Amino acid sequence: MCIRDRLVRISALALVYQPELNVRLDGDTLIQYDAAHIGIAVDTVRGLLAPVLRDADRKSIHDIARESAELIEQTRNASISGDQLKGSTFTVTNLGMFEIDAFTPILNLPEAAILGVGRIVPKPVVIDVDAETIAIRRMLYLSLTFDHRVVDGAPAARFLQRIKRMVERPLVALTR
Repeated sequence: MCIRDRLVRISALALVYQPELNVRLDGDTLIQYDAAHIGIAVDTVRGLLAPVLRDADRKSIHDIARESAELIEQTRNASISGDQLKGSTFTVTNLGMFEIDAFTPILNLPEAAILGVGRIVPKPVVIDVDAETIAIRRMLYLSLTFDHRVVDGAPAARFLQRIKRMVERPLVALTR
């Protein structure tokens, strides 16, 4: 399982805790979802596509890893169905493999938000200010683009904060 699978799981759980981001805007109507249907951005020869991992909040990390690998393979070999590309409530997009540290992802409308994932890079980090201790840690940048018509900045920031905390303590997020 890779970082993408972990972040899909973490994002799905964060959407359960903060359902105000697990919505879609359909015209002027806001539709609230009970389940997290996560789009996974996939680079293909036909352009960027986002197959949907349905009910990701109800799946184990192992199920997510298996299903996302299948969806990505079907997307890249053009055997994915149109229905498998519809109905996402949130998307995870990763440019880390292109050595991109941080970026601003574009919303996959009509979703309310999208998580951008940069590359993982070893960096010096202050461990203890008083003891002046520094260590090398693997770090990554996460960015959240969100639709201000649907959610304000503070709830979006709390959502990203929740994801950050779950990334820092993955056993909590990944063992459920």
